[in-house]
Amino acid sequence: MSSDSIRVVRSVLHYGTNATPLISGEFHYWRNHIEQWPEIFSAIRKLGLNVIATYVPWNFHEVEPGQYDFTGKTLMQRNLREFIRQTAAEGFQLIVRPGPYIYAEWPFGGVPERAAKLHRLDPRFLEMARHYIDAVAAELAPFQITRGGNIILCQACNEAYPPIESFAEEIGCFNKSGLFADFLRNKYDNNLELLNRRWQSQLESFDEAQIYFHEPYVNTRLTLGERLLPAPQYRMRYADSMEFVGWYGTEIVRITAGWLREAGIDVPICGNGWSPLYQNFTAMSEVVDVVGCDVYPMPNFEGQQQTEDDWFYVMDIVRQTAANSNNGNCWSAEFQSGLYPLRSVGYLPPNHFSYMTMALIARGLRGWNWYMLVTRDNWPNAPINEWGRPNEYFPIHQEIVANARALEPWLLDEVADASLIVYKPHRIIDPGNFESLYRALEAADIAYDYFDIGSGKMPTNQRLIYAGSDWIERQAAERLAEFVRAGGTMITFSRFPAYDEYGNPLEMFDFTQPDGARPVLLPVTVRYANGEVELTKGGHMGKKVNFCHYRKVDGEAIRLCTNTTARELLVDIGASHPSLFTIGYSRNLGAGKLVVIGSNPAAELLKLVLRQEGGIAAQCETPGVLTTVHRHTTSGDLILFVTNRNPDNRQVAVKLDLTRLGLDPEGTFTLSEGISGKVKSISGNELAQLLLNLKGYAVTWLRIGK
Repeated sequence: MSSDSIRVVRSVLHYGTNATPLISGEFHYWRNHIEQWPEIFSAIRKLGLNVIATYVPWNFHEVEPGQYDFTGKTLMQRNLREFIRQTAAEGFQLIVRPGPYIYAEWPFGGVPERAAKLHRLDPRFLEMARHYIDAVAAELAPFQITRGGNIILCQACNEAYPPIESFAEEIGCFNKSGLFADFLRNKYDNNLELLNRRWQSQLESFDEAQIYFHEPYVNTRLTLGERLLPAPQYRMRYADSMEFVGWYGTEIVRITAGWLREAGIDVPICGNGWSPLYQNFTAMSEVVDVVGCDVYPMPNFEGQQQTEDDWFYVMDIVRQTAANSNNGNCWSAEFQSGLYPLRSVGYLPPNHFSYMTMALIARGLRGWNWYMLVTRDNWPNAPINEWGRPNEYFPIHQEIVANARALEPWLLDEVADASLIVYKPHRIIDPGNFESLYRALEAADIAYDYFDIGSGKMPTNQRLIYAGSDWIERQAAERLAEFVRAGGTMITFSRFPAYDEYGNPLEMFDFTQPDGARPVLLPVTVRYANGEVELTKGGHMGKKVNFCHYRKVDGEAIRLCTNTTARELLVDIGASHPSLFTIGYSRNLGAGKLVVIGSNPAAELLKLVLRQEGGIAAQCETPGVLTTVHRHTTSGDLILFVTNRNPDNRQVAVKLDLTRLGLDPEGTFTLSEGISGKVKSISGNELAQLLLNLKGYAVTWLRIGK
């Protein structure tokens, strides 16, 4: 890790009086002719950026095994030193990504062919890679900001992961003893009995253990809720296998970062990955200074990637990055710009880039590196072409930079109404009701962030929503119980943590099990504390829903009242009289509270509970419109983001809970829209009920000042 004198906090690099937000763009010097560099630099400056990022390809600079050209002696495009010199002269700071692997849609991922034939932790690969890293670090070290230069950040490898498909036996995943068995020995303190108990296996040695992937059992193209899960006896094998995948990637980053430090790199070091569920961002954050995710949405988030909902896929990556990163960082190391050549997404309209960036800022993104900023051999339609000329995407990128300068996302803290508990073993092997909870939160327009119970941290939000299966590792359950006893509120729906990883009851919560499950016809009314809500649509054919049925509960009952106007669809008959029964409860646990709702997650029920448990900061009832509020940590101003996911323009009403936001309902405030500069005075009553005109696929933001 870097010293305290130079650090990355909230996606801003701090060194002395220098504070540089990590908003940058990728420009590959060796792929663009050196004579065009000045024009390209001029265009980058006009776009509004002062930080450039670049890879350094090992196999391009290596002219003979172990011999390197970084000065252009053998080929002009190899003149890394001149590139650094020119960027400094032009006033740019640099993020350098020297590998050893860079991928970059470049032959062999940037390593020599002889190295590509070995897996990343093979001692022979490490020996070759160390020689290269020592050489390139010696070239970079004199140009660091700590020595009067312009290099502010250095990346250790790129998207590190174990290439099991190509090197399964060599890594020790199948048939041979190796790294996987060593990983398990270390995880289980060489206790084979403990491994067998957790895996429900009868292995006679750690060397017999084989890695387990879920694809034979799980169709990952389906949404999480529709996947066929692995049989229970395989669940923890798969959890350990995925933990090994994260360990392998982190080990690559740890070793590379160590080499860079030993070779004289003292600026902060970063790592990256395409998904915090695949790479282990929590562990990686312990060996480098900042970790970033790679984000490449479909046009306007419409389309299918790993799930049928690209919005969910991308937002999930960014929220998980925020939950697993250190020092308040939430940074994208590769942020879509131009057309990714390895996946056909079709035409990307210019507005897509503004919509994508602003929507992610509204959900906690604090910095990014546009990949690519400058067009190159196999990456078309970046905002600046290979001659330094702007295209149709250039003005929208200028506008994004202007919005970022005005907003200062690195100084924004989201006012989340609740935190959604995420637990990696659930996410990858037994998601339970996670996706249905996500959809209910979005439909309810409730602002939420993630709390990763496996991170070892304690939550900062006092309202947690449990999302996952009915089992959880005992250590994680104890951390949740500690949070509740200290004064927090944990809300669960039909799935709650009742058992540990071995199937033993978790006694610390003492959840009351329902006595039955009762089907009812909609509409129905649900009552909790001083509030009630009518449920009118859901379940089978939009009319039939099952609820847990409790005879008796400790604490305060959550009650459901049926309605005689409800009709059974096939015979058009309803109940002769209304009935009232208990579907859940809330009760105290220490200084905190458990709220158990015996149904599948529903937007109306979430709003009911959260309003009774402290309120909801901002709400819009228009489908497809989402609100989030952030507080500026320096000025104290509030920033209201209103995201219109609909393709057409909408006029919407937004309600603000001024008390929850710390504002005086009787006060007077200033309201300004975006970067327009228009400021008006507004009363508390007016602010509590805003009427806004929204463009389709766009984000409107307002600044609220006292």
